[in-house]
Amino acid sequence: MRIDRSHLPWILAVAGVAVFAAVSYLVNLHPDLLPFGLKFPALLGPVPPTRANYGGTPLGLLFGIVAFGIFLFAAALGVRKKKRLWPIGSVQTWLKAHLWLTVLTVPLVVLHSGFRMGGPHTTGLLALYALVMGSGIFGVILQHFLPPVMREHLPREVVFEQIPFVRASLLEAATKMRTQVAEAAALGVSGDTSPHILGRFLDEECLPFLSLKKEARTPHLESSQSAAEMFKILKVNVHAEWRPRVDEIEAWCETRRLMNLQTRFQHWLHGWLLVHVPTSFALIIVTIWHAWAGVRFLVTQTH
Repeated sequence: MRIDRSHLPWILAVAGVAVFAAVSYLVNLHPDLLPFGLKFPALLGPVPPTRANYGGTPLGLLFGIVAFGIFLFAAALGVRKKKRLWPIGSVQTWLKAHLWLTVLTVPLVVLHSGFRMGGPHTTGLLALYALVMGSGIFGVILQHFLPPVMREHLPREVVFEQIPFVRASLLEAATKMRTQVAEAAALGVSGDTSPHILGRFLDEECLPFLSLKKEARTPHLESSQSAAEMFKILKVNVHAEWRPRVDEIEAWCETRRLMNLQTRFQHWLHGWLLVHVPTSFALIIVTIWHAWAGVRFLVTQTH
């Protein structure tokens, strides 16, 4: 998802709420730092709070509850993507909300913690939160800058889910040509070595390249420059009637090479989710545990 002008309302809204939360924090904890006299309702407790742990104050709890609610909403994005017909906002709107509301959790979490790391429990929770946010930011950066690079380096793309089938069809076509070339070599026209040259090229270069199940790592056909040189030499060494076959082989190899590049781009584009998704669910679970431990502590202190 690219960040463009359509994100501006979200940015302004998040910035406004963050400023309001920061001012509320100061009003609640350091009213003497503000040039104007603002007071909170009595239900938010004494000013400044008498509790040393700011996260346990009414306003601190409110910051934490809102942040946790955003965590739950962010996790619901996966469900919304699968239920595209649900009349609850477009997927694009959910993506923007997912991005900017999770950014809003940064000031909320910082204010909830009172700018303190706390003990091992809260430090571990903050470290997990940092991992989730870091992987998410990394993913946003990739999704913003990588698609233009892909369009520049991929003159044509195959539907990603269809790549295995296209690879199989290329290998099948090359195998069929190898059989035809072998038959032509067996019939053999005196002095024409073209079928033997093509057969050797198919056996040693083309078929191994096309048959690789994973991304090719061969140094010849994987490089567009070296592949162009190889096919140029191949065309010189076969009779003119065989050169259309060389063009076919070259087209197959180019398609395979582009699909390999597309696969690498796709792995970069979506690979960060392998970290972001499981750590996000772990964050929700640990946050629930944190809330339970906090409530238990408050109840103990009250009694």
